[in-house]
Amino acid sequence: MNKGAGIIGVETVEEHEDGGATFKFHMDAHARGLLTEEGLKLVMYCAAAKLDMGVVYDFIEDHIRYNKDEYKFGDRDE
Repeated sequence: MNKGAGIIGVETVEEHEDGGATFKFHMDAHARGLLTEEGLKLVMYCAAAKLDMGVVYDFIEDHIRYNKDEYKFGDRDE
C-alpha cells in the first residue's frame, strides 16, 4: 500500500427529491490530514490570485462538461 495515500470510502448516500444527495464518508487520519492540507492550499491559492472559490469550482465543472462533450463528439465519428 502507498504510504503517501490515505483511505477514503463512501459510508452512506441519501438521495433527495430535488436531485441532490448527501454523502457521508469515512476516512483514516492520514486521509483527513491530506484533505485538510489540500483544502487549505486551494483556499490560499485562491486568496493569492484574488479568485473567489466559486470561480474555481465553476471552472472545474465547465472542464468536466467540455470533456464529456468532446468524448461524445469523438464517438460520433467512429
